[in-house]
Amino acid sequence: MRRSLMLLAAVMVLIGLVAAPAAADKPVQLGPFQEVFVDVDPCTGELMEGTLNLTFFEHPGHNNNFVGRIVYTGSTDSGYILKGHETFVPNKNGVRLRFNVMGRNPETGDKMQRTRTFRMVGNSPEIFSVDLRCVGAPTI
Repeated sequence: MRRSLMLLAAVMVLIGLVAAPAAADKPVQLGPFQEVFVDVDPCTGELMEGTLNLTFFEHPGHNNNFVGRIVYTGSTDSGYILKGHETFVPNKNGVRLRFNVMGRNPETGDKMQRTRTFRMVGNSPEIFSVDLRCVGAPTI
């Protein structure tokens, strides 16, 4: 009997862990919007033009802060298929922004990654980095 009660309690805890995220409010969606950019292909060193489709999601229901997310899809004229995301969380401690977009060229097998991290506490930036690199072929 005691074993059955312990098993029932464990199952109830597991159900609670799974059900809690499902009960959260759905995000509010804005977009999609398009952004055109020119950058250097990190795998070849040549200029490329790309188009990103951005969709913004705001997660309501956070009393003390705003939580936003941007989902990216797109392509470049050099053949990359792009996919990524960005999160933006300001709160009483500051602002945190993380950006990550991966690109894959199905014809050449090249892969690239762009990351950006920004954190601000008060009025001064604490961390800021941008990295564009070739991750699937020899770098130039």
